[in-house]
Amino acid sequence: MSYTDRIKETKLCWLGLAEDAAFSGRFPYVNWLGLNEEYSISVPLVLGFSITVLFLQRAASLLPWSVKTHESSAQRAQHTKVLRKQMTPIGKFALASQTERNQSIITFFIALSNKLGHQPMGLSDFEKLWKSRIKSEKRHERFGFCVSKTGGYFEKLDKSFHDYASDPPHPDSVQQTKDRIVDFLTSPIDVHDKLWQVELSRGNLGASGTILHSDELKDKGHNSETLALFRNHHCLCDGVSLSAAVADLSNESKELREKILNTVEIYKQRILRTSFIRRALSFIVGSLTYYIFGSIVALTLQAWNMVVSSNPFEEFMKRGSSSERSVSWKYLASVEDAKRVTKSIKKGAKLNDLFVACLTSAIERQYESISKSNSRIGNKIKEPTSVNIIVTTHLRGGIILPSESIGNKIGAFAVTTPFKSKDGSSIKRLRAISKALQLMKRTPAPQISYFVTSFISYYLPKYVAQYCLLKFNCHSVATISNVHGFPETIHWAGNPVEMICAFLPLPTGIPIGLVVTSYNGRIIMSVDADASVVPDADKFLQWMVEEYETIKSEASQ
Repeated sequence: MSYTDRIKETKLCWLGLAEDAAFSGRFPYVNWLGLNEEYSISVPLVLGFSITVLFLQRAASLLPWSVKTHESSAQRAQHTKVLRKQMTPIGKFALASQTERNQSIITFFIALSNKLGHQPMGLSDFEKLWKSRIKSEKRHERFGFCVSKTGGYFEKLDKSFHDYASDPPHPDSVQQTKDRIVDFLTSPIDVHDKLWQVELSRGNLGASGTILHSDELKDKGHNSETLALFRNHHCLCDGVSLSAAVADLSNESKELREKILNTVEIYKQRILRTSFIRRALSFIVGSLTYYIFGSIVALTLQAWNMVVSSNPFEEFMKRGSSSERSVSWKYLASVEDAKRVTKSIKKGAKLNDLFVACLTSAIERQYESISKSNSRIGNKIKEPTSVNIIVTTHLRGGIILPSESIGNKIGAFAVTTPFKSKDGSSIKRLRAISKALQLMKRTPAPQISYFVTSFISYYLPKYVAQYCLLKFNCHSVATISNVHGFPETIHWAGNPVEMICAFLPLPTGIPIGLVVTSYNGRIIMSVDADASVVPDADKFLQWMVEEYETIKSEASQ
């Protein structure tokens, strides 16, 4: 059983600190010396990569754009006056690869409810909470930095909380909320000034449309809501880090941290009880199969997909503008119900397999809808039989220990998912997708993508990063991220958090971004899409729900 499977058994992945742990590529043999297996990159991989980096660093130093000019002593003295912090490779890549139309900005909202007679959270209340839980914590110090104008470093800022936060009027309709989300996703952030922003507003319960179960809350005596709309540049941190910040802001932060440490300690003791010989054999065999043969498989599949794949929506994207977005959020099912359906279909199937299958179905129906519209005006479109989807993964298994700083530790891989034939079933497609994803789990594809982007961000110019991002996505149609939330309701300053919903930045050339998260026993889907491909995001998510119901119905027969 893999590390992440054990973590899932002990419910660590439901602490809000795991992103797509099902694809983290961890195996028991990684930790043959009995060290804590919170490090997903093994010794041979690190050594091999270090040698490669030294060789490439020497080669890159000979390139024209890598020639460094010597600074004077006065210039060096001036630089030492500013507190600097090295940016992560993924952070640098996020800056280098973004374009004017595709900003590398993560957006998410936290919606809280308030009972009649209870004071809702205001901007001053949130300021106190932020200063006591985030600003005072060293692991969140990046929230007080900006990107240096010379690039490649964070610089310490001396800004007040109100330079980042504001309290605009509360949205009085779902469309107003969507417009604000789209504006947050598409408006550039001056990273030399600040890296994040938040808007806090209060209004009547259900007015903004962010809390999908507002009617249930009204029956329980709740009458108002607070909406905290965040955005940050991807160079600051990834989704797992944001989830850790959300957890640290909660009243339950101490209990959540203790659960993480206790679970890691239990697993460490379990490893130490394994004999040294068994760990050594597992290490040798595992390294050969996973890192050597797995790398060959991963690179071969990547090259094949880059050559033979195509994006059936590329023509429509050229006609439209990716600055026009369509966003939506919706419940899929309860966590327990989705687990039950998944387990009944295929041994070893994961929830992510189910989510990717539902996404593929919605993409297929979206393509059919666009094809019908174009056939009416005489445009003929070649019908595809499959599409590629990018699956993002967290290289640390989605875990940030209480003593660790936030950052960017993500990788990704492309997987080919089939469209359903006329006589095919939804379950057959789900099984095929599960098989393809399980194959990728046996390879270090996410780690390879991380190392490649690291080299590009450090040693190659900006235009190369943009070109590589466009080519390496294998003409993918969508990208999906699975963020595990909290099994029970958490609270901010005593106010219950009702909804946590995030939206991915769209990479260049990919028109659909989907985030699937879980919170308080429910699975929440949120989509950010190019409006020229997905004009109605509400309908797109409804198609995913309908596919889930179809799979559930077929599984019960």
